[in-house]
Amino acid sequence: MVNYKIVNEHTVSVTNNYVERGGDILELKTDQIIKRNLGFNKAKELVRHLNFGGGFDGSTPAFFLAESAKMLDSSQQSV
Repeated sequence: MVNYKIVNEHTVSVTNNYVERGGDILELKTDQIIKRNLGFNKAKELVRHLNFGGGFDGSTPAFFLAESAKMLDSSQQSV
């Protein structure tokens, strides 16, 4: 089952002079961002790991995370 995916694709600064495509990892069941600003290869690797049982099976407790995707959406609308 797919519980995680890459969203908000954008460029991520990996080092001072190197920028690559990347994004955030979204937990679909809870609509929470699990990890932010990962390079695309690292994001794909982590999503694969989480979808194959390396996480909370799509139900990460909110107190483990700094913010949820819904909170991100509401803060972006007010800007």
